[in-house]
Amino acid sequence: MKLLKQYFFVGILLSVLIFSACTSQNKLVILQDKDSGSIENNFPRTQPEYRIQPKDILYIKVLTLNQEISDLINTTPSNTSNTFTNEVSLFIFGYNVNDSGFVEIPILGEVYVAGKTLDETKNAIKERAGNYLKDASVIVKLLSFKYSIFGEVIRPGIYHNYNNQLTVLEAISTAGNLTDFANRNNILVIRPTQSGTTTFRLDITDKKILSSDGFFLLPNDIVYVEPIRGKSFRTNIPVISLLLASVSSAVLILNYFSK
Repeated sequence: MKLLKQYFFVGILLSVLIFSACTSQNKLVILQDKDSGSIENNFPRTQPEYRIQPKDILYIKVLTLNQEISDLINTTPSNTSNTFTNEVSLFIFGYNVNDSGFVEIPILGEVYVAGKTLDETKNAIKERAGNYLKDASVIVKLLSFKYSIFGEVIRPGIYHNYNNQLTVLEAISTAGNLTDFANRNNILVIRPTQSGTTTFRLDITDKKILSSDGFFLLPNDIVYVEPIRGKSFRTNIPVISLLLASVSSAVLILNYFSK
């Protein structure tokens, strides 16, 4: 009878461990309808506009009817098929925004672009080109759309985005999705700006995330997925179970020899 009680006690402990390791379904499902609102009402109407900062790298191309003049202005090689395939080529062939906020373009000289959107930058370069060229066309793209994601994701690291927009859900997907220990209710987005650093706390289980300013990522954003509080306990469950099994075996052996 005494041995039966001891096994019953060990069984209760194992049951508690297993139950505490379980995660409820509503903590795993994202974009839940936690209120009576609709997704359409919560979805942001426009993506936040990115404003160029020092250290950014831009793709700039000025096109004119005179090919010789165009070749003098543009530093990008004629064969651009493999020009922007890695960070080294981006740095070499892209236009770097210096610490003072200028880009230097052959013939056109320095153009101030810091704090401007891509459209504003294109207009500024086009206005400068109008002083030297007739009917010039300008193309401006941001090459350095880099973001970092680390913490409880499968593949943490630094990634590059070659699209006009990127959401935090897409960034998580690119990093191989969340781990089993990720806290889906408190994901941190860190955004450096010219006026300082802004942070956003996102709960991806709630569809209200769609209206957050941190839902769309901007260049140089950092995403940190923190672990759930019980991570250390859950990772040690196999060790604890082994210890309990050892205690159970020891109790059985002692009980056998005490007879």
